[in-house]
Amino acid sequence: MKSSRLFQILYLLMEHRSLTAGMLAERLEVSVRTVYRDLDALSAAGIPVYAQKGQGGGVRLMEGFKIERSLLSEEQQEQILTALQSLDSVGAIDSSGLLTQLSGLFGRKAADWLEVDFGSWGAMKKEKEYFELCRRAILNCRLISFEYFNSSGDWCKRTAEPMKLCFKGGNWYVSGYCRRRRGFRLFRLSRIWKLTVEEEMFIPREYAEEENGGTGFEMIPMKIAFAREASFQVMDFFAPEDIEVAEDGSMLVNTAFPPGLWIKRFLLSFGALARVIEPEWVRQEMREEAEKIRQSYEI
Repeated sequence: MKSSRLFQILYLLMEHRSLTAGMLAERLEVSVRTVYRDLDALSAAGIPVYAQKGQGGGVRLMEGFKIERSLLSEEQQEQILTALQSLDSVGAIDSSGLLTQLSGLFGRKAADWLEVDFGSWGAMKKEKEYFELCRRAILNCRLISFEYFNSSGDWCKRTAEPMKLCFKGGNWYVSGYCRRRRGFRLFRLSRIWKLTVEEEMFIPREYAEEENGGTGFEMIPMKIAFAREASFQVMDFFAPEDIEVAEDGSMLVNTAFPPGLWIKRFLLSFGALARVIEPEWVRQEMREEAEKIRQSYEI
């Protein structure tokens, strides 16, 4: 509590440059004696604060003082301001007021060198709105209900206990326990429709996050071979440590995917350039899907 109050005093003095001990006491809702003790603590910490008596006097900071001289480097300030800009751009927080305060506190503005936009081209507004609703629901442990367009191509109503917002494969997902399926699921925000936060609260469930890749359900280990022509796509989708490159430029990938029909569709997007080696049941499903494609073209 005291450290928070010291920071408030520092910010008020940097914003107003001069305030009486009485004004500070009123702002902080403490006694004048407590304010003087806090000023002694700031001075002992190396903050150049002093009190000037007489008319026009008050508590002041030494002229030209900036917070980086005692607490944060210029690079650290820039990192903080950039992080806040990034969070604001995806709707995680409304940081406009905080950015203004910290810019004043640091005596600088954030450099306009980065623009972060995680929204898709067509559904950016909806995704940012749902991002904020999910964030609030997670923090307040409230159920969410929505209509969902699943990987089978069907609309269905879902009620879920949201646990995390995840950014995977270029898309935002909300991870949580689906009451309809009675298990943990990932829901892509762009496929959600008519999302509402319910009044009903829930007790967060525990799951083996590290073992299951942060999804809350069992991952499927897979070994996939890719032709050299697909190498640029492989580098886009998989971690370097999961890729083995052969002399002819072909690649072998050892990875794991969360379950779902989307796996087949993802692999089919590589056409003949991808071949599943393990597990055998996925190989069989890919054969069956390839046969359906052949039949659809009447080959």
